[in-house]
Amino acid sequence: MLAKNPVLLRSDLFDGLEEATIEELADTARLQTFAPDERIIAEGEPASFVYCVMSGFVRLSKSEPTGREADIYVCECGDTFGEYLLSGGGSYAYSAWSADGAEVAVFELSDLRTLADRHPIIHRNVMRIMTRHLLGAMDCIAGDRLHTAAQRVANYLVSRCPASASQVTFRLPYRKRILAGKLGLAPEALSRAFAALVPAGVEVRGKVVLVDSVDLLRKAC
Repeated sequence: MLAKNPVLLRSDLFDGLEEATIEELADTARLQTFAPDERIIAEGEPASFVYCVMSGFVRLSKSEPTGREADIYVCECGDTFGEYLLSGGGSYAYSAWSADGAEVAVFELSDLRTLADRHPIIHRNVMRIMTRHLLGAMDCIAGDRLHTAAQRVANYLVSRCPASASQVTFRLPYRKRILAGKLGLAPEALSRAFAALVPAGVEVRGKVVLVDSVDLLRKAC
Protein backbone atom coordinates (compact mmCIF):
# COMPACT_ATOMS: atom_id res chain seq x y z
CA MET A 1 0.00 0.00 0.00
CA LEU A 2 1.58 3.28 -1.11
CA ALA A 3 0.24 5.18 1.94
CA LYS A 4 2.67 3.12 4.04
CA ASN A 5 5.58 3.31 1.63
CA PRO A 6 8.60 4.74 3.50
CA VAL A 7 10.05 6.45 0.41
CA LEU A 8 6.86 8.43 -0.20
CA LEU A 9 6.48 9.25 3.49
CA ARG A 10 10.02 10.68 3.56
CA SER A 11 9.55 12.67 0.35
CA ASP A 12 9.06 16.44 0.44
CA LEU A 13 5.69 16.05 -1.28
CA PHE A 14 4.25 14.21 1.75
CA ASP A 15 5.96 16.30 4.44
CA GLY A 16 3.68 17.32 7.31
CA LEU A 17 0.50 15.79 5.88
CA GLU A 18 -2.09 14.27 8.17
CA GLU A 19 -2.64 10.52 7.89
CA ALA A 20 -5.99 10.90 6.13
CA THR A 21 -4.45 13.28 3.57
CA ILE A 22 -1.51 10.91 3.06
CA GLU A 23 -3.89 8.06 2.28
CA GLU A 24 -5.93 10.25 -0.06
CA LEU A 25 -2.82 11.44 -1.89
CA ALA A 26 -1.28 7.96 -2.07
CA ASP A 27 -4.52 6.57 -3.48
CA THR A 28 -4.11 8.80 -6.54
CA ALA A 29 -0.71 7.25 -7.37
CA ARG A 30 0.37 4.12 -9.19
CA LEU A 31 3.78 2.51 -9.52
CA GLN A 32 5.52 2.23 -12.88
CA THR A 33 8.86 0.61 -13.68
CA PHE A 34 11.19 1.79 -16.44
CA ALA A 35 14.10 -0.03 -18.05
CA PRO A 36 17.60 1.51 -18.18
CA ASP A 37 17.69 4.53 -20.52
CA GLU A 38 13.92 4.35 -21.16
CA ARG A 39 12.21 7.71 -21.66
CA ILE A 40 9.61 8.62 -19.04
CA ILE A 41 8.46 12.00 -20.40
CA ALA A 42 9.41 14.06 -23.45
CA GLU A 43 10.18 17.77 -23.38
CA GLY A 44 7.28 19.78 -24.83
CA GLU A 45 4.69 17.01 -24.72
CA PRO A 46 1.32 17.67 -22.99
CA ALA A 47 1.67 17.14 -19.25
CA SER A 48 -0.62 14.74 -17.42
CA PHE A 49 1.45 13.43 -14.50
CA VAL A 50 3.77 14.33 -11.63
CA TYR A 51 6.39 11.78 -10.56
CA CYS A 52 8.27 10.68 -7.44
CA VAL A 53 11.31 8.40 -7.71
CA MET A 54 10.85 5.27 -5.60
CA SER A 55 14.09 3.50 -6.56
CA GLY A 56 16.95 4.00 -8.98
CA PHE A 57 17.77 7.30 -10.66
CA VAL A 58 16.06 9.55 -13.21
CA ARG A 59 17.97 12.07 -15.28
CA LEU A 60 16.29 15.24 -16.53
CA SER A 61 17.50 16.76 -19.80
CA LYS A 62 16.95 19.78 -22.05
CA SER A 63 17.47 19.84 -25.80
CA GLU A 64 18.00 22.46 -28.49
CA PRO A 65 16.51 22.62 -32.03
CA THR A 66 19.56 20.88 -33.50
CA GLY A 67 18.83 17.85 -31.35
CA ARG A 68 21.75 18.26 -28.94
CA GLU A 69 20.77 17.34 -25.40
CA ALA A 70 22.26 18.05 -21.97
CA ASP A 71 21.42 16.60 -18.58
CA ILE A 72 20.31 19.25 -16.10
CA TYR A 73 19.54 17.19 -12.98
CA VAL A 74 19.70 13.67 -11.59
CA CYS A 75 16.70 12.72 -9.44
CA GLU A 76 17.41 10.22 -6.68
CA CYS A 77 15.18 8.15 -4.41
CA GLY A 78 12.40 10.33 -2.95
CA ASP A 79 12.89 13.20 -5.43
CA THR A 80 9.87 14.64 -7.25
CA PHE A 81 9.81 15.96 -10.81
CA GLY A 82 7.05 17.72 -12.76
CA GLU A 83 5.79 19.29 -9.52
CA TYR A 84 5.99 22.84 -10.97
CA LEU A 85 2.95 21.97 -13.13
CA LEU A 86 0.65 22.37 -10.12
CA SER A 87 1.01 26.14 -10.46
CA GLY A 88 0.10 26.06 -14.15
CA GLY A 89 1.47 25.09 -17.51
CA GLY A 90 0.36 22.37 -19.84
CA SER A 91 3.58 20.81 -21.15
CA TYR A 92 6.77 19.32 -19.77
CA ALA A 93 9.73 21.70 -19.62
CA TYR A 94 12.28 18.87 -19.88
CA SER A 95 12.62 15.22 -20.76
CA ALA A 96 13.06 12.54 -18.12
CA TRP A 97 14.91 9.26 -18.60
CA SER A 98 15.38 6.24 -16.41
CA ALA A 99 19.10 6.02 -15.69
CA ASP A 100 20.07 2.50 -14.67
CA GLY A 101 16.45 1.44 -14.30
CA ALA A 102 13.93 3.18 -12.06
CA GLU A 103 10.59 2.72 -10.34
CA VAL A 104 8.45 5.84 -9.96
CA ALA A 105 5.16 6.76 -8.32
CA VAL A 106 2.93 8.42 -10.92
CA PHE A 107 0.37 11.02 -9.78
CA GLU A 108 -2.41 12.20 -12.08
CA LEU A 109 -1.87 15.95 -12.42
CA SER A 110 -5.56 16.84 -12.35
CA ASP A 111 -6.12 14.78 -9.18
CA LEU A 112 -3.09 16.33 -7.52
CA ARG A 113 -4.29 19.85 -8.33
CA THR A 114 -7.71 19.08 -6.85
CA LEU A 115 -6.15 17.66 -3.67
CA ALA A 116 -3.75 20.58 -3.32
CA ASP A 117 -6.62 23.07 -3.53
CA ARG A 118 -8.36 21.19 -0.71
CA HIS A 119 -5.18 20.74 1.33
CA PRO A 120 -3.00 23.89 0.97
CA ILE A 121 -0.08 22.18 2.74
CA ILE A 122 0.50 20.28 -0.51
CA HIS A 123 0.98 23.61 -2.30
CA ARG A 124 3.47 24.56 0.45
CA ASN A 125 5.36 21.31 -0.09
CA VAL A 126 5.46 21.85 -3.84
CA MET A 127 6.81 25.36 -3.27
CA ARG A 128 9.58 23.91 -1.10
CA ILE A 129 10.48 21.40 -3.82
CA MET A 130 10.53 24.13 -6.47
CA THR A 131 12.70 26.33 -4.21
CA ARG A 132 15.18 23.50 -3.66
CA HIS A 133 15.36 22.91 -7.40
CA LEU A 134 15.89 26.63 -8.05
CA LEU A 135 18.67 26.92 -5.46
CA GLY A 136 20.27 23.76 -6.84
CA ALA A 137 20.21 25.26 -10.33
CA MET A 138 21.83 28.44 -8.99
CA ASP A 139 24.56 26.40 -7.28
CA CYS A 140 25.13 24.55 -10.56
CA ILE A 141 25.48 27.84 -12.47
CA ALA A 142 27.90 29.15 -9.85
CA GLY A 143 29.93 25.94 -10.07
CA ASP A 144 30.11 26.25 -13.85
CA ARG A 145 31.42 29.79 -13.59
CA LEU A 146 33.72 29.42 -10.59
CA HIS A 147 35.23 25.95 -10.93
CA THR A 148 37.10 24.00 -13.57
CA ALA A 149 35.89 20.53 -14.54
CA ALA A 150 38.56 18.95 -12.31
CA GLN A 151 37.49 21.12 -9.36
CA ARG A 152 33.84 20.14 -9.85
CA VAL A 153 34.77 16.47 -9.84
CA ALA A 154 37.06 16.94 -6.84
CA ASN A 155 34.28 18.65 -4.89
CA TYR A 156 31.91 15.80 -5.69
CA LEU A 157 34.45 13.16 -4.62
CA VAL A 158 35.17 15.00 -1.38
CA SER A 159 31.43 15.05 -0.64
CA ARG A 160 31.52 11.23 -0.78
CA CYS A 161 34.39 11.02 1.74
CA PRO A 162 33.75 10.75 5.50
CA ALA A 163 34.97 13.88 7.28
CA SER A 164 37.48 12.00 9.47
CA ALA A 165 38.87 9.73 6.75
CA SER A 166 42.40 10.07 5.39
CA GLN A 167 42.02 7.40 2.69
CA VAL A 168 38.75 6.26 1.10
CA THR A 169 37.54 3.67 -1.37
CA PHE A 170 33.93 3.85 -2.58
CA ARG A 171 31.71 3.02 -5.54
CA LEU A 172 30.09 5.66 -7.69
CA PRO A 173 26.30 5.40 -7.32
CA TYR A 174 25.70 5.49 -11.07
CA ARG A 175 27.42 5.21 -14.43
CA LYS A 176 30.06 7.79 -15.33
CA ARG A 177 27.85 9.16 -18.11
CA ILE A 178 25.17 9.98 -15.53
CA LEU A 179 27.73 11.48 -13.15
CA ALA A 180 29.00 13.65 -15.99
CA GLY A 181 25.48 14.99 -16.55
CA LYS A 182 25.00 15.59 -12.83
CA LEU A 183 28.17 17.69 -12.77
CA GLY A 184 27.34 19.54 -16.00
CA LEU A 185 30.15 17.90 -17.97
CA ALA A 186 30.44 16.02 -21.22
CA PRO A 187 31.54 12.39 -20.67
CA GLU A 188 34.93 13.08 -22.24
CA ALA A 189 35.40 16.09 -19.94
CA LEU A 190 34.72 13.86 -16.94
CA SER A 191 37.40 11.43 -18.12
CA ARG A 192 39.89 14.29 -18.49
CA ALA A 193 38.99 15.56 -15.02
CA PHE A 194 39.63 12.14 -13.48
CA ALA A 195 43.01 12.06 -15.24
CA ALA A 196 43.82 15.54 -13.94
CA LEU A 197 43.16 14.34 -10.37
CA VAL A 198 45.65 11.47 -10.52
CA PRO A 199 48.41 13.69 -9.01
CA ALA A 200 45.96 14.38 -6.15
CA GLY A 201 45.92 10.66 -5.37
CA VAL A 202 42.68 9.74 -7.16
CA GLU A 203 42.42 6.44 -9.03
CA VAL A 204 39.28 5.31 -10.82
CA ARG A 205 38.69 1.67 -11.72
CA GLY A 206 35.31 1.34 -13.40
CA LYS A 207 32.83 2.57 -10.78
CA VAL A 208 35.32 2.18 -7.91
CA VAL A 209 37.14 5.31 -6.75
CA LEU A 210 40.28 5.12 -4.62
CA VAL A 211 41.34 8.30 -2.83
CA ASP A 212 44.88 7.93 -1.48
CA SER A 213 44.82 11.25 0.40
CA VAL A 214 41.57 13.07 1.22
CA ASP A 215 43.57 16.12 2.34
CA LEU A 216 45.36 16.26 -1.00
CA LEU A 217 42.05 15.92 -2.82
CA ARG A 218 40.58 18.81 -0.83
CA LYS A 219 43.42 21.01 -2.00
CA ALA A 220 42.41 20.25 -5.60
CA CYS A 221 38.88 21.59 -5.04
